[in-house]
Amino acid sequence: MTIPVYIMEEHYEAYYYWNYFVEKGLIPASGNYLLHVDHHDDLSPGSYDWDFKCMPNTLEEAKRFTYEKLGIADFIYPAVYKGIFSTLHTFLSVRPKEYEDRDMVLKGREGELVPANYVPFIHAKYKKDPNSPYKFFKMRQGSLKPLTIEEPLVLDMDLDYFYWDDALTTTPPKRVEISREEYDSFQEDPYHPFRIFPKRLFTVEQEGEKHYLRYHERILRERIPEREKVEKRIYDFTSWLSENHIVPKVINICRSRFSGYLPREAFPFVEEEFLARLGEIMDIRICEIGE
Repeated sequence: MTIPVYIMEEHYEAYYYWNYFVEKGLIPASGNYLLHVDHHDDLSPGSYDWDFKCMPNTLEEAKRFTYEKLGIADFIYPAVYKGIFSTLHTFLSVRPKEYEDRDMVLKGREGELVPANYVPFIHAKYKKDPNSPYKFFKMRQGSLKPLTIEEPLVLDMDLDYFYWDDALTTTPPKRVEISREEYDSFQEDPYHPFRIFPKRLFTVEQEGEKHYLRYHERILRERIPEREKVEKRIYDFTSWLSENHIVPKVINICRSRFSGYLPREAFPFVEEEFLARLGEIMDIRICEIGE
């Protein structure tokens, strides 16, 4: 069986891709297993500019929701709430880690998706209610231990899994231009709203006649893994897939190069090495949306 592989730039795009996979019949509309392999769990619940009483139903609505409402850390729960995935497996460690399973619920309301542990006394009565505000799912954590997966599987791969040992400290500086008034306000107002964040993250700067709000994480170069370590991580993960006979229905790969979680200068090597090794253990084909 040839496995389609789709490559995206940033991880929030996965929500649109997963809806596309359903639309094209690559996976069922519900009951799938999400294997989320990443340096981060991307499970920020947070608030959304969306009323979850009405999920995006068409592919065009899913695309608009993706690019207008989602960020790189809050795109998974909407897919679980829509019912695409019934098992959510966060595969974060590059070392073997025992699996832990929890039964969970996700409550949807206007502007929020709220995860919680399943409590039979509270939630059981909603399981057969078609108008229930809850979605029921299994949360699994753990990595690189023997595992059998029976549900239709989507392999959701972020290439930063192989690269960074502390990705949150390696993003490059980012800035947006602001007015001179906002620049002065940040400098002079001790109660400016952005003061709630650490000063090392948010600063303002002037460049000629322009003014900017700057976000910056400190780069710890000593935590950047050597090429040999990256190669070993790729080998270990792909060997785990092969040894456990894990065959995805479809694979989506996130580069994370624009966000900086995988440095742009590193991504060609990491991507090429991973795809080459993946091609050794299964029959894959690189696809694009619209094919």
